[in-house]
Amino acid sequence: MLAAPRSRQSPDLRRRLRGGLFLLVPLLALAGALVLRAVDPPPIQDLRFWVFDHFQRLEPRIYRPGPVLVIDIDDETLRRFGQWPWPRTLLAQLVDRLGAAQPAAVALDILFPEPDRTSPARIIANWPELPELAELRERAARGDLPDHDQMLAEALRRSRAVAGFALTDTGVTGTAPVRLAGFATAGADPTEFLIAYDAVVPTLPEIAGAALGSGVINVQPERDGIIRRIPLLVAHGGEIYPSLAAEALRVAQNARTYVVKSTGASGVIGFGQRTGVSEVKIGQAVVPTDPKGRLWLYDTGPVPERVIPAWRVMSVEVVPWAHAGSSLLIGTSCAGR
Repeated sequence: MLAAPRSRQSPDLRRRLRGGLFLLVPLLALAGALVLRAVDPPPIQDLRFWVFDHFQRLEPRIYRPGPVLVIDIDDETLRRFGQWPWPRTLLAQLVDRLGAAQPAAVALDILFPEPDRTSPARIIANWPELPELAELRERAARGDLPDHDQMLAEALRRSRAVAGFALTDTGVTGTAPVRLAGFATAGADPTEFLIAYDAVVPTLPEIAGAALGSGVINVQPERDGIIRRIPLLVAHGGEIYPSLAAEALRVAQNARTYVVKSTGASGVIGFGQRTGVSEVKIGQAVVPTDPKGRLWLYDTGPVPERVIPAWRVMSVEVVPWAHAGSSLLIGTSCAGR
């Protein structure tokens, strides 16, 4: 019985098969990498964050003095001027003291969602009905007594102020936040990609309306609780809203409009994919962002030179550290805030 002849492949065919295999392997690896990037599972995110943190520790950002200072309502400030929350008359004094230095912007990282309970008319409403208080009640009813919220609003008008508000995913949706800037977009609608919120914690209209800027104070930690990115823009009700930091930068430059580039804009390569937001132009500053409009933080760590305790601002006659054109951020680090 004769054996069947063995099939033989020509050397040229074997070379073609081997070449196809060599081409297929990198293509499969590339396809797998693209799938992982699109899905972005938590282990990949954690690895990326670990590498990012490692680079931050290896080469932290070098601090260089700049025209940005934090005015800190710290524990020593509260010891000297009283417990938090302060009457808004005291905040008005602080804003006026800062305004005397002619800053480019004064941003308040503080919410004012409700009227000041220490205003005379509101205090009198809680006092007992006594004859000796009748005249005060009449004056309060006529509006003759000072209103602390109005006094703060007047101080903000005298300064280049930026007020803050908050957005949340829970709660009752109230009045839409004030928008004091315009938005020009290039490419796809940015609201499709920005972090979106359902509800608002607004600032009182008289305070928000007295400022030159209005920005959201929200930050969103990563899943391990660490803040590595901050949003320059967010979305609510189909509209774009800027962050407090972005508004401070806009007001400091006397700019009026943000320019947002997204997928499909000139110079933004998406290879047919909806890659999201790519950059935000604020005045003369062009800020690259991630697809959700967030900025990665390159941290210097704590730097005492850029933080001024609020009690120093309130206590000295001349503010030696301030100069015209500074951007000042009022916030609080006190433990009981």
